[in-house]
Amino acid sequence: MTFIAFLRACFSPPGLQILLVLAGLWALRRQRRAWGRSLIVLGLGSLYLMATPQGAAWLLQGLERYPAIAEPARLRADGWQAIVVIGGGRDHGAPEYDRRDVPNYWTASRLRYAAFLYRQTGLPVAVSGGVRPGEVEPEARLMHYSLVHDHVANVYWLEERSATTWDNAVNTRALLKPLGIDRIVLVTQAAHMWRARVMFEHAGFVVKAAPLDFETDAARLPLLLRFAPRAERLMASSQACHEYLGLVWYRLRMLFD
Repeated sequence: MTFIAFLRACFSPPGLQILLVLAGLWALRRQRRAWGRSLIVLGLGSLYLMATPQGAAWLLQGLERYPAIAEPARLRADGWQAIVVIGGGRDHGAPEYDRRDVPNYWTASRLRYAAFLYRQTGLPVAVSGGVRPGEVEPEARLMHYSLVHDHVANVYWLEERSATTWDNAVNTRALLKPLGIDRIVLVTQAAHMWRARVMFEHAGFVVKAAPLDFETDAARLPLLLRFAPRAERLMASSQACHEYLGLVWYRLRMLFD
């Protein structure tokens, strides 16, 4: 698992760009000047573009394909049966919370929106998230605690064995299918929704996408600022690359499932 995570980091920004520049320097040393210069320009140029709001928006446009829910209060009347929130990670030993693990930014944002949908609809909520190496408490329990204590929302089901989006879909299906629940409102970030929806539909659910945290709107910025490099935009580009790679991997996996 650690080695796979290392490889994934190497082939995502900025790791990929560092490899391109190193390969370019090696080519220059081997007197392959055209190759060396091309690789260095490609590495530095792509690093710059992915660090800009416009470059990140171009990458994310292909992922953020589902609109925000327009009338959440109608979800129950339209036949949707439950709200499902999948974990997005945790902050380990947060000092401001007595060294407890707590939901990270991505998960906390999903929980806040799920609580909003719960108040609008009264639909029951399921949370899904397990443990990874070095962790003890399942992420679903952290999510349950936050929903109940921070957002005053009831959680009906906890799925505590998942480590990936694939696991989230398969294990949540096993939990809810015996209860006759197959029409769900799926809550996750807009950039992650395409991959998550594919997985949950493959598992057997009918899915209503409930995306949040849209990041593609660079048009509101002045033209000059759209191309000003920013660290958080590089992180967004890196996440977009992760999603595209994940889509390819899961599509291949589905062929043999």
